[in-house]
Amino acid sequence: MRFFPWGFWLLCVASAPARGDSGSKARSCAEVRQLYGAKGFSLSGVPQAEISGEHLQICPQGYTCSTSEMEENFANKSRSEFEAMMKEAGRSVRTTLTVQHKSFDSYFQDLLNKSEKALYDAFPSIYGELYTQNMKVLKDLYGELHCYYRGSNINLEEALDEFWTRLLERLFKLMNPQYHIIDEYLDCMVKHAEQHKPFREVPRDLKVKAT
Repeated sequence: MRFFPWGFWLLCVASAPARGDSGSKARSCAEVRQLYGAKGFSLSGVPQAEISGEHLQICPQGYTCSTSEMEENFANKSRSEFEAMMKEAGRSVRTTLTVQHKSFDSYFQDLLNKSEKALYDAFPSIYGELYTQNMKVLKDLYGELHCYYRGSNINLEEALDEFWTRLLERLFKLMNPQYHIIDEYLDCMVKHAEQHKPFREVPRDLKVKAT
């Protein structure tokens, strides 16, 4: 598929004026020669007056001031100018997107780090030893969140489900130290967690917000 900017079509239009009388005197090509020379091309071979345009592949055929070489040169010139314009426009867009991405990245990383620090600062005074004995669960969750944000191949929903599962198992053991809880019992408990909702709607709400 060929695409040429306005400069090329301007040459075509200027090269092929309407002719009401096929027997009239050939029109001067001075205007086309001026336009062609302004683009940096040699005027050697450019007609002084209109010629038959049967040889043209892109511009309209008929009486014309354009040769096959002129048509090809101007098409290549127009294509290169258009590509340069697109590259410059793309550079501007790319710069804008890069700046916006850096701004968002810094903002989001700051939010993630602050939320992690806030939990680490608040939980010890609220839950004491219960938290310190299980803080690895929370650290692992934030590790997964950081990796996910950086583009690692992590299923976020599965990571969050794993966090609540591990937290439930640990808390259940801590709250029932008088019992020896076997793995089969924990597996059964985890399978029915969705039904009994030990953390109420918090896991679902967090999953929706995070994803």
